[in-house]
Amino acid sequence: MRTAPVSSSSELPSLFPYRVRPGQDAIVKEVASVAERGGPLLINAPTGSGKTVATLAPLVEHAVRADHRILYLVRTHSQEVQVLHEARTIAHRLDRPILAVGLQGRARRCFLLENVAEVKGATAEEHGKLCADRKRTTERALRGEVPLAPPPELPEGGEIDLTDLDGCPYYARVLQSDVDDLVTRFSEQLPAPHEFERFCRDENLCAYELSKRLVPRAHLVTAPYAFFFHPHIRRSLFDWMGVGPDRIDLVVDEAHNLPSHLRELTSVSLPQESVRRARAEVAERGDFQLPDGPSATRFFDIVGAAVEELIQALARDDDAVLPATVFEDALLTAIGGTTHRYDTWLGALATWGENLKEERRRERHLPRSWVHTVALTLLSWPQLEPPGYAKVATRVPRPALEAYSLDASVPARPVLDCHLSVHLSGTLAPLTEYRDALGLGERSRLLDVPSHFPPENRRFLFDPTVTTRFEELRSDPRAIARLADRLVEVLQSLPVKTAVFFPSFELMQKVLEAGLQSQLPGNVFIEYAKIPMGDLWRSIEGWKKDPEGTVLLGVAGGRLSEGIDYPDEELEAVVMVGIPYPRPTAKREALRRFIDATTGKGWEYTVEAPAQRAILQAVGRMIRSEHDRGIAIVLDRRAPAFAKVLPGLAPIDDLGATTRAFYGRRARWSRSPNRPDSASSPAGPVGHNNP
Repeated sequence: MRTAPVSSSSELPSLFPYRVRPGQDAIVKEVASVAERGGPLLINAPTGSGKTVATLAPLVEHAVRADHRILYLVRTHSQEVQVLHEARTIAHRLDRPILAVGLQGRARRCFLLENVAEVKGATAEEHGKLCADRKRTTERALRGEVPLAPPPELPEGGEIDLTDLDGCPYYARVLQSDVDDLVTRFSEQLPAPHEFERFCRDENLCAYELSKRLVPRAHLVTAPYAFFFHPHIRRSLFDWMGVGPDRIDLVVDEAHNLPSHLRELTSVSLPQESVRRARAEVAERGDFQLPDGPSATRFFDIVGAAVEELIQALARDDDAVLPATVFEDALLTAIGGTTHRYDTWLGALATWGENLKEERRRERHLPRSWVHTVALTLLSWPQLEPPGYAKVATRVPRPALEAYSLDASVPARPVLDCHLSVHLSGTLAPLTEYRDALGLGERSRLLDVPSHFPPENRRFLFDPTVTTRFEELRSDPRAIARLADRLVEVLQSLPVKTAVFFPSFELMQKVLEAGLQSQLPGNVFIEYAKIPMGDLWRSIEGWKKDPEGTVLLGVAGGRLSEGIDYPDEELEAVVMVGIPYPRPTAKREALRRFIDATTGKGWEYTVEAPAQRAILQAVGRMIRSEHDRGIAIVLDRRAPAFAKVLPGLAPIDDLGATTRAFYGRRARWSRSPNRPDSASSPAGPVGHNNP
């Protein structure tokens, strides 16, 4: 691993649009080098160091010169906005315009089906089939073969029925549009996703289909991870782009999330609820006998009972590892058949489910079959074996049997087919862990850029008197109350907007109930797990702009602690309530054993590294530029274990004196933290601003 050297700004490409910051020159130099030779480049650089523009500038220069395409993968909507914003600044320095296109999933951009209740929660495949049928009808209508009716008006207080919809007027408008004119328009403007969608809505254009038609002309395409890592979607994307992987320059933003994303993508789950729905589907449509076997409803009764029994017997906490072949053996014993007959039954169920999907499709309903889904899962189950998979029974987030994927390198292999790949994050260290998890190989370049922010602008403190260590919280009935009391004292000493991050929603709720809630001052924002992203985004933006916004409560590794910027005085202090070690589960233990067997670093990679990343992501929210200042406080005596990434970490002494010296004599609350209206205001069920 190399640390970025300091080089002159004269080495930067002509497209670099800003005054160079320390560290950006090293990123630009490495990206320009990998653009020429190809291969993977892993970059760990602090949040706010300008990684995006330092990566884009040399890649755009290379893509224009070599006729390559940049595929920039993002995890969140805010990251996509940032990429396209930087693309605008770079494009101004080109002698000819370039086109940048932001892709989103079909469901997010479908104006026709957005008010159809039946489609909510549809998979990409299901939504795609609905869309394909309506596109075919639309194309026939434009050829004069059938009439094209406009979509029905949304009934007041109701929703559109899917069977009322035939063709798609939004798609028709795309087919009738002059793509060359639109390419010129968007090349000059490089709209952000919300601007593009607003234009499409105003012009009655399908945003999804229009973006597909623009992609072949784009030098830069942004997209969620799934567009590249889902095999079927990747094939479609390459077709749209009109190039092979050897001409794709891949960028993965917030790359520290990718290994877990790939493991989830390739895991296979059999929820109890899916089995129940499959049985109900058969009962509703008419039960039938399987070849030389039980009825279909009886078969699903047996499967459901086996799943439930294993969960009840083994998963006393979150999850538990299944003994080898225990599920298959239980099914064969209960059914009284052979493996061959069992596979024959599953084949018959899969065929029945496929026919049902097509029947529903002809009826203009969502082409879904729970029987088909469960049958395919059961057919694949025996092939999902160690060492690549661990089979577990889970209670959380839902009762299910799961074949948990351990090897992220398998779905990551297409990365190596691209001309180059740049993997960016402010918390990618240890870089070797990420490289090994994705199987990127020894030829990968590793770049670790040190923080360039003035060290005097931030302080790291910890409290040695408290902890969130599980054993102590369980054994000491006063431990939660002490945490709440200590947190109140800390908040009253911080005269600035402060974020408080807990290891889990569960602990946050316990601390609120133990006395914190009645002591919260001012306008407080509380993150809850199921608040929709749009609502969360609007609420947090309101809190940031509110002069009386004082405290926000969230979880480390959650949406408030990653991916949202709080520049300047929007956030000037962070309190970590405990160390966010990942929750010990059977799946994590299986992953630790797998990594131990492959690298010998199971504990370091599965426990220490995730906690370190969560801490750095959270405390990084308050320092976004060289002008930002802030204090980060860890309420846990175990904090010194992370001293190497928290420079100058020291125990809390006189916190009041420390904060006065750091922030000056700024008033903490506009009203007393013990005011009656604050004490009586409940924390809402979702993201909530206390009045």
